[in-house]
Amino acid sequence: MTVCTQEQAWRLIRALGPVNAGRLVGHSLIGHVPHLPAGTLTPHAAQVLHDNLYRPPDLAVTGDSICYVVCSDHTPIAWLTYHAQVVTPAAQLTAYQLEHQGKAVAALSQLTRRAIGQLARLRDQREGRGPGAEPDVREQTTRVLVANPTDPTLTWWTSLSPDLDASRAHLAALTRTSGDDALVVDAFGYGAYQRGSHPLTVPVLCTIERLAAEHTLAASVIGDWLDAEGAPRSRPDATEIEEAFTACYLGLYPYRRAFAEAERDRRGWRHILDAAGIPLHLFDLHRYAADLFADDVRSITLTDGRLAVFRRPTG
Repeated sequence: MTVCTQEQAWRLIRALGPVNAGRLVGHSLIGHVPHLPAGTLTPHAAQVLHDNLYRPPDLAVTGDSICYVVCSDHTPIAWLTYHAQVVTPAAQLTAYQLEHQGKAVAALSQLTRRAIGQLARLRDQREGRGPGAEPDVREQTTRVLVANPTDPTLTWWTSLSPDLDASRAHLAALTRTSGDDALVVDAFGYGAYQRGSHPLTVPVLCTIERLAAEHTLAASVIGDWLDAEGAPRSRPDATEIEEAFTACYLGLYPYRRAFAEAERDRRGWRHILDAAGIPLHLFDLHRYAADLFADDVRSITLTDGRLAVFRRPTG
C-alpha cells in the first residue's frame, strides 16, 4: 500500500481505495480480509468487526456487512456497509481520532460514483436483480443509472427527457424519492463530461438533453464541449451551462475550411481583398483556419464527420 498524505487519503477513502497516511489508514474488505486491530473499540463493536472479518464460509455477505474500514491510531473510527451506510462504532477516542472520525464520516458519505456503482453491482448479484436495460454502445442514446440518495446501491437504468419537471417526476416515481433529486450513479451518451468522479446532476443532464434537441446535436457533443472547457472541475450549474452554450456555439460545418471561409467573410476580409483588387485565392485559408482553431474556436467532431464549432472563452 503506497504511503500518501492525509489530503490524498480522504479522496482515496471516497473511492474506497487502500489508504496508508501514517496514523490514518483505510482498508477495503471486498474480496479480502485485512488484519485490523480492535484498538479502543468497545467489546460489542470489536465483536461486530471480528464477525465481519472472519465470517464462516457458509455465511453470506449482506447489505449490513462491513465493506470498508477507516482507522486512526490503530482504532477503527468509521466503517461502511455494503448498502453504503456509514457507521461510527463505539470506542474511546482521543480528540485527534474524533477529528479523523468526523472527516471519515464526511468522506464515506460522499462516495465517488464509481464506488457506489461497484457496491450497486455487488447488491444486484446478491439479490439476483437487474437494474434494467443497460446502454447499447451501438446506439447514440443517453441513459442514466439512478438511485434514491438514501439507498444509493439500489439502482435503475432509465432515460431523461429535455423537460426537467417531467424527468424529476419520472425519477421520483422510479426511485421513490421525495423532495431531493435522484442520485445519478452513472451515465451513458453524455460524452467526456460523464467521466471522472464529479457529481452528475439531473438539472445539468436535462439541460444537455434540451440543448441537444434544440440544436439537433447528440448529447455527447455537448458533453465533449463541456469537458474541453473544464466543466467537470469548475462544476457549472444548469443555468451557467445554458448561458455559456448560447454564447459559444457557432454552428455545424462540414470541415474546418468551411468555417474559415464563413469567418473570413464575416470579418470582412473578402470585401477588403475585392476592394484592393487582390484575388481571393491568395488569401491563405489553410493557415487562417489553423490560427482560428488554435486560438479562437474549438471543434467537436460528430459521428458523420461534421464539426460542431464553439467559440473559446475569452479572458
